[in-house]
Amino acid sequence: MVWFLIVILGAAADQFTKALVSARIDAFSSVPVVDGFFYLVHRFNAGAAWSLLDGKDWGRILLAAVSSLASLVMLYLIATYPDKHIKVCLAFLCAGSVGNLVDRIRLGGVTDFLEFHFGTYVFPIFNLADSMIVCSSIALGLVVLFMKPARKTAVPAGTERKP
Repeated sequence: MVWFLIVILGAAADQFTKALVSARIDAFSSVPVVDGFFYLVHRFNAGAAWSLLDGKDWGRILLAAVSSLASLVMLYLIATYPDKHIKVCLAFLCAGSVGNLVDRIRLGGVTDFLEFHFGTYVFPIFNLADSMIVCSSIALGLVVLFMKPARKTAVPAGTERKP
């Protein structure tokens, strides 16, 4: 049950931060947090990452459909998979997916607001849901790579149950 609470609270936190940005920062405005490095901005992205499929109605529908299906699969896996490390990764991944899905359905795209500059390079603007998706995907990959398989306990010879 705690896993579903993570999904709900994570998606709610994402929606809260997006609402806060939308209410406090004008569209296309920028507020320096660490001048020359980190800015809070207010951007709308009707596409996927890096505005892929932006301006295409079928792309918005496709993104919402894929996100819905992926979220349902993750919810099923959270409910049925036995490993808690996998569950926590999937819960945060699902929270991010649901957070962006709510925006896509409600607004037709997502609100992005975190902008980082590395010298002359400006990293693509993102939001809390995107952070949850990326960080939990990396964590999930690491868990899968380094998780030790469940060990079966050996049954001493002569103690096996016979039919």
